[in-house]
Amino acid sequence: MGTRNLTKVIKDDKVVVAQYGQWDGYPSGQGLTGFFAITKDDVMASLEANLNLIFYPTDEQMKEYSKPFEDGHSEGMMTFESGKLFGEKYPSLTRDTCTEILYVIANATEPVPLYLDIDFEDDDLFCEGVYEVNLDNKTYTSKYNGIIVTLTFDEAKELGVEGYLKRFGYDNESIEAVIHSLSQSA
Repeated sequence: MGTRNLTKVIKDDKVVVAQYGQWDGYPSGQGLTGFFAITKDDVMASLEANLNLIFYPTDEQMKEYSKPFEDGHSEGMMTFESGKLFGEKYPSLTRDTCTEILYVIANATEPVPLYLDIDFEDDDLFCEGVYEVNLDNKTYTSKYNGIIVTLTFDEAKELGVEGYLKRFGYDNESIEAVIHSLSQSA
């Protein structure tokens, strides 16, 4: 579902990732993707180690990246199929990656282009969820529907999925449905 969201990573008191996401921006969607990432020490270590691979392309570079995928009618416009191919080549530049950006960076072996969409967090109408990984103080902050939950990475490991979702008011039946859905997709 199109629940727009933002995934942030903070290192050395600076926002180094501000990834716009188009889909599943609620705590049981992108929130859990981020939650699972921060509970894996190897993923967090790789994420932090690979921050040096991030770069922020210029507008000209962005045009060059998208040019081979354009539909030929309007600059920057792509068909559904060419947009899918663009996302496969540049997963760090597509709205579909969402919180998976944490894994894209953690698993990177070559430079990762990113567009910093820092201002999107302040868009009260369209930004429905924010999921922030702070590598300085090892915390994960989830903001959704007026609720803000901040957990250390260690607290998240102890709390588990059920405890995390309860912080957002999910009832037991909803949590069971989410856990069942996760087990089906595994």
